[in-house]
Amino acid sequence: MRTEQENKLLQAIFNEMQLIKKAVAVQDERRVSVKEFAKRLGFSEPTLWDRIKDGIIEKPQQDGRRVFWLNSYVNFAVQHCKKSDTVAA
Repeated sequence: MRTEQENKLLQAIFNEMQLIKKAVAVQDERRVSVKEFAKRLGFSEPTLWDRIKDGIIEKPQQDGRRVFWLNSYVNFAVQHCKKSDTVAA
């Protein structure tokens, strides 16, 4: 059994880790273009658009005429996407 002091210490460590996780996530939120996303996945741009149309990859966000994804999603997609995997969030 843990003592109350140990539980408080573990809770404090957990809270600190959550703050660090949020800080890292904020730093990772740069915008990624279609060209870069396709390159990081190893796809051509038309293949990337086909995956989006098929619902395998989520649609990009839009800022005026420019479309982009946040780097955190691109990292997720690159880690979890194989040529036939579904990655839609």
